[in-house]
Amino acid sequence: MATYTIRDAKPSDLPQIRAVNIHYILNTVLTFRQTPPPPSTILAKYNDIKAHHLPFLVAIDTSLKHKNDNEDDSDLVLGYAYLSPYRGEMLSYASTVELTLFIHPDHQSKSIGSKLLASILQAAESVLHRGFEFGGMDDETATKVIAGENGLGVFVRNVLAVMAVDTDGPDEGDKLRRWYIERGIDTVFLQYSINQLGTKD
Repeated sequence: MATYTIRDAKPSDLPQIRAVNIHYILNTVLTFRQTPPPPSTILAKYNDIKAHHLPFLVAIDTSLKHKNDNEDDSDLVLGYAYLSPYRGEMLSYASTVELTLFIHPDHQSKSIGSKLLASILQAAESVLHRGFEFGGMDDETATKVIAGENGLGVFVRNVLAVMAVDTDGPDEGDKLRRWYIERGIDTVFLQYSINQLGTKD
C-alpha cells in the first residue's frame, strides 16, 4: 500500500495540480470548466487562496517522483484540496468558503480523498479567513475592507461543496453525493431547471 503525506501546497506542486485538474475537465463533468486553464490561472488561484489565509493542501507520495520534460523530481501529487472564498466580493459571506477536492486518476479508491477532506476541515476549524470587499462612494475614495475585528479575518463557519454531477451516468450522480453526505456535508443548493423553448416536460 502506498504511503502518503498531507502538507501545504507549494508553487512547485502547481504543474501537477493543473494536470490533475485538466484530467477532470476533459474526461468528467465534475468541474464547471470546459477548457483547460493556462498555468497563470492556477497560480493566480493559489495566490488568491493564500492572500485570504485559507488552506491549500496536497497529498504527496515521497517514495514516487514526478517526471516530466523538465526532469523535475518533485514528490508525486496524489490529490489536492483547498478552500476558496464563496461570493468573495461580499463581506458577509466571509465565514462561508467553498471546497475543491480532486484525486489523481491513478490513485483513486485509496482513502486519499477521505484523508484530504478530514485534513482540510480540521484546518478550517482554526483558520481566520481574511475575506474582503471594496467600498466607497466613488472610485477615488474606494477602500479595501477586511472582515473581522481590526481586519484580522473571521472564523470559517460553513464549507460548501459545489459540484456538477453526471445525471446521465449509471447512478445519476448519487455515488458522489453519498460520498459527501457520509462525511458530514449534507447541504445542497436548491435548483430549479428551466425548460428550453420547444421542449416538453
